[in-house]
Amino acid sequence: MKEQLGGQLSRPKYELLVRPLGIRGIDADGLHLTISNEVLKGWLLDQYAELLNELASLILGRPTRVTVSVATPAAVNQAASYPTDSNPMLVDAEHEFGSDRGSGMQLERRTPAEETRVRRPLLNPRFTFDSFVVGSNNTFCYSSCLQVAQNPGQSYNPLFIYGGVGLGKTHLMQAIGNEIWRRNNSAHVIYVTSEKFTNDFIEHVRTGRMSDFRNRYRDADALLIDDIQFLSGKTETQIEFFHTFIHLVEDGKQIVISSDRPPRTLKGMEDRLVSRFSMGLVADVDEPSLETRIAILQKKAEAEQVKLPEEVCTFIAEKVSSNVRELEGSLIRLLAFCDISNNPPTVEVAARVLADFIDTGGFRQELSIKQIISVVSEYFNVSEQLLLSPNRSKRVALARMVVMYLAREYTNLTLSQIGNELGGRDHSTISHGANKIAGEIVEDPYVEQTVTQISRLLK
Repeated sequence: MKEQLGGQLSRPKYELLVRPLGIRGIDADGLHLTISNEVLKGWLLDQYAELLNELASLILGRPTRVTVSVATPAAVNQAASYPTDSNPMLVDAEHEFGSDRGSGMQLERRTPAEETRVRRPLLNPRFTFDSFVVGSNNTFCYSSCLQVAQNPGQSYNPLFIYGGVGLGKTHLMQAIGNEIWRRNNSAHVIYVTSEKFTNDFIEHVRTGRMSDFRNRYRDADALLIDDIQFLSGKTETQIEFFHTFIHLVEDGKQIVISSDRPPRTLKGMEDRLVSRFSMGLVADVDEPSLETRIAILQKKAEAEQVKLPEEVCTFIAEKVSSNVRELEGSLIRLLAFCDISNNPPTVEVAARVLADFIDTGGFRQELSIKQIISVVSEYFNVSEQLLLSPNRSKRVALARMVVMYLAREYTNLTLSQIGNELGGRDHSTISHGANKIAGEIVEDPYVEQTVTQISRLLK
């Protein structure tokens, strides 16, 4: 149903009204949905009650009436995202504590010949060079990425991109992949996070199919690997990646790597890998200037076919300075509100709608892990005692990993100290959980939305 609605609503309306929908149940009386507050419920039913009934009837094959009730954020998230055991993020969460029950998501099995035919890269089509806003903070990195996309394996190999969260590294990496594919749709382009690479490696070792693993990654014409810092401490995975790296470079294939820090400061990484990361071109992405943030907002509004007053662009750009992801998210929220409420986008409306986005001194102040545990527990409707326990249910495991990630990002505690606060877990468990969430923020919109919402609550 969400997919059908997405094809009929503008993106801002979809983000505000459809994405938060959860399902409470289906019975003889109809389909029962949930949403987070009365205002959104009213807007949804006022404008789309008839459409919801039509779609539900079509999908279920019988006349169906849709009801919408207000639920807590935790209940909405749970209903929307845990309907079955088919979500690989949640199934993999069981392995956080070393479960050997074999209930994890199995990789799709293909013969080498079938694998060879599966070439279309898993890239976001919106991430292109044309949609990227170039500013003084990223000119060199942008130019380097464009050069690599136009001459893969020839210009800079490897290309190593580094910078903070939400500054555009993933956009540029995927733009490279999209451009290579656009120029040559027979090119084998692979984009993965380091967490996905690790999980693939572990699964293929477990099932004795390492030849399939090597065939897949070493047959790439371009390998784009995001967040390489999360290979830290994973010795066997690093060894396998090193040999994959050498094979591709010697074959003249392109490698692009991203990280949140430059190669020389990567801890727990083999020296031979660090030296090879530095042998190509290292380019950084810095925080965008005010002028660049304004340009980003203008381009985003243009893509949504909305005329945004200059003073509103300036207001948002001045107040939301943390990263590009937050900046674009604030604009989507404002446009959705204005579209639904028939209000023009003014500074006054923006100030009211974006109250929890506005920078009031920065979120990077140190938080205590007790604050993080408290907020996450309330968000997921899980008791703090259960969060600290050995319980491995999907919802509890996901909530616990979110605590691990946020504690690593927003406290000065070591991984061992975080583990002590989380029921005496060791540092490797904390590292695995935090890395998994970091990887899923890039790949899973639900996880990204969850972490963003909790971060705002902490703010």
